[in-house]
Amino acid sequence: MTHPSHAPDKKTNDAAANDFETIRDRLMKARPSLPPQLRRAAAYLLENPGDVAIFSMRELAASADVPLPNFARLAKEVGFDTYNELRNVYRRRVQDGGRLGYPERAAKLQDSVDSYGADAVWEAFRNAAFECVKSVFDQVDAALVSSVAKELSRREHIYVVGMQASESFSKYLHYIGGMVSPVMRAVGRSGGILADDLVDLNNRDAVICVSLRPCARSTIEVAALARERNAYIVGITDSRTSPLAAVSDEVLLTSTESPSFFQSNIGTTAIVEMLVGYFMTGEDRDGIERISKIETDRRRFNEYWNEKGAT
Repeated sequence: MTHPSHAPDKKTNDAAANDFETIRDRLMKARPSLPPQLRRAAAYLLENPGDVAIFSMRELAASADVPLPNFARLAKEVGFDTYNELRNVYRRRVQDGGRLGYPERAAKLQDSVDSYGADAVWEAFRNAAFECVKSVFDQVDAALVSSVAKELSRREHIYVVGMQASESFSKYLHYIGGMVSPVMRAVGRSGGILADDLVDLNNRDAVICVSLRPCARSTIEVAALARERNAYIVGITDSRTSPLAAVSDEVLLTSTESPSFFQSNIGTTAIVEMLVGYFMTGEDRDGIERISKIETDRRRFNEYWNEKGAT
């Protein structure tokens, strides 16, 4: 039991949360009009609050790839005299349950097992999984997914991109989407080189970008290029303040909360499967015929799996 003298002060916690939300609002409102370097620094603070609380300003500057003085300038933009004053708000937020870094989340998970037992942790994972799915279906409705799928079906090519932690989603989307239609194109196949895969991108195409916090800069740059070329952009992300959301025509918002040290994949996987499923319904019989042909060829190459195993 927590000793009363060590119990969290609710007023202090609420004040820290309010201060943090105020900073977020100021950053979001100011970001579009900031110079490019400050805009990049602001995006990093919005997407990586745990890093702000834990790492030094020098380390943040290296991670965000912006010159060091920009963080001090950004602090003044949102009403602080020094960067340390801004950082202290982030530190209080993390201490009061805000987004933690991976090492801190791993330690918290281990402490939970030690303190509450494996059954309690299992229950936490179970509840988190249900909440992720519920959050996705609360934020992404049938009308939105249907509208996005219809627009995708009108495009000559659909480029799919996701880097770093989001790469597995883009590969899965390209894999199952490619079974339905030949217009799917994976970006970054050639050793991570992007330019070669995007050379033909134009305003008759679409780009589906998957980028979860912390957002991969290369994915945001692809979305920016797609915007310049007037392509249709679908962003799959876990935050309305994401740099990807700012440049997307449509945003499919996922949830990644988990008791684990790493984000949950459950919600994002559900969005990918929904999107491809709706896309297939707009392919008339072509999608079914293509899947049928793939299945026939898999049988031929002994790659088909059924309840009796490979045939």
